[in-house]
Amino acid sequence: MESSSRAATAADAGRGTASPLVPKDYRIILPSLPSGEAMRRAVALHCDVSGRPYRIDDFRKPLKDLGVIQQVSGIGAYQMSHVWLLNMKTVEAKKALTDAGVIKVKDRVCLVIDPTRQEVKMKLHWLAFDVTKDAIRRAFYEYGDVKEVTDDRWRVEDFEGAESTTRVIRMQLRDGVSVDQLPHQVRIGSSTALVVVPGRPPLCLRCRSTGHMRRDCKVPRCSECHSFGHEQDECNRSYARAAGRRPETQQSELLMDEEESEQASLPATPQKQTTSDDTPVLGKSKQVS
Repeated sequence: MESSSRAATAADAGRGTASPLVPKDYRIILPSLPSGEAMRRAVALHCDVSGRPYRIDDFRKPLKDLGVIQQVSGIGAYQMSHVWLLNMKTVEAKKALTDAGVIKVKDRVCLVIDPTRQEVKMKLHWLAFDVTKDAIRRAFYEYGDVKEVTDDRWRVEDFEGAESTTRVIRMQLRDGVSVDQLPHQVRIGSSTALVVVPGRPPLCLRCRSTGHMRRDCKVPRCSECHSFGHEQDECNRSYARAAGRRPETQQSELLMDEEESEQASLPATPQKQTTSDDTPVLGKSKQVS
């Protein structure tokens, strides 16, 4: 499972806060972390997956450099070789780590994650313009408390300030809820929204499995009924299936997946802004308000 929750750091991918130290292609693969009072002085270290395996010796230098190595009362890998739990002797030592946000382990980026904080920032695509912030809060109530909902508005020439069909939300997850438990699609008002969480594996809109997108789906397609999931010699075609399934399949194939939805929210050509000295620079196509 890939998730970006519980990261209470300056480089917290779960909150969507970018850090220049974290590469854009950095993969966050994180199991559900323990929570509660027992984790009050604990942090999780999420190391670069491409650097596995990790050993305890790999953490000596970065912890020494931060001046907290003598404050470590417990350390060990947690479920995955690139995820390590540290228990500190004092809350102050933990704060030194969380304030750092990012450390280097084996010369690779390692995120410092506070298991007691479960905040996530995500995008909702496909939303109709009449969907209210209260409706969004109600839709995610069982998963946590939506702290902030912002409109993603266009900054493209001739469309400046126009609303888009995308919202950005920041949410505090409930105890026991992890990012992988958040829905990939959710009904909000009259709309079905696509939920995109940074670092989480996407949902294939063809086979409904997670971990890949439709373009990479290996599920076979029947040449008889045109449905996915079986070959022609395995087809149990019925009249009802033949009459009703094909339009449904065709429609689902036209639904935008996460990558396509993100691309649709960008202009066809990079937008340019002008600095005070009239030097053109690349700018964003959206503004969050």
